[in-house]
Amino acid sequence: MRLRSAVPVLALVLSLTGCGVARDLADDRADASPTPNSAEALRQAAEALHRAPYTFQFRTHDTIGAGAVDGSDGWLRFRAVGGDAGKARLTFEVLHRGGQHLVRSNPLTGDQWTRIDVRKVDPARRARLERFGDPAHATDLFVGITSAEASGTGRYRGTLDFSRVPDADASVLVDEKRLAALTPQQRAAVPFEATVDDRQRLLGLRFTLPAAGGEPEQPSEISYSEHGFKPDLGAPFEGRIGPAPAAVYEVLNS
Repeated sequence: MRLRSAVPVLALVLSLTGCGVARDLADDRADASPTPNSAEALRQAAEALHRAPYTFQFRTHDTIGAGAVDGSDGWLRFRAVGGDAGKARLTFEVLHRGGQHLVRSNPLTGDQWTRIDVRKVDPARRARLERFGDPAHATDLFVGITSAEASGTGRYRGTLDFSRVPDADASVLVDEKRLAALTPQQRAAVPFEATVDDRQRLLGLRFTLPAAGGEPEQPSEISYSEHGFKPDLGAPFEGRIGPAPAAVYEVLNS
């Protein structure tokens, strides 16, 4: 689900000021020795996100957002503010049980649960509706690691080659127009920093796409927290639930 580009803006009520990746990646230490397995350690840390629920916060050049994911129970909550419309706000929550899919959004559904007709969802997008996960797609981004080394306890830095990243613009952190504007040399050498916790779960990732096409560089970052929390998944699968409006399908099919 490319929520960031599907509607004029994605909205969020939560401010990221004073928290998130900027804090997690600050105060790097240079005393750690480079580790030849750093790239694999980061890939495993990203894969660990799929094992339990977690919350996330992200920031790009035009959007800040937050949410929570429980992939095993089929639940996603996404809130963001920014995008082309500036400070407009939107929330988006999806829950599925078996073949039933519910969605509620403010303002798209008036914050009421509505039922999705999967026949109206592009077949190419249905897998994303069924399997929720990391909005940054860190597992895919780390496929592009060309170099990585430890820079402190639980801290890494290295280089990403975005030409190797599958479906890079599926990540909320990537501006597809900016990525397309980069030269092959720029796309192949994007510096990144990442952090993991003592249980080898990803805590944060940030990178900066270089200036291109007369536009300044674009920093993006995401942080992950509350690994393993227990979300409240209550939703009215029974009873009178109206159909999801057209605007919902615009988001799902984008």
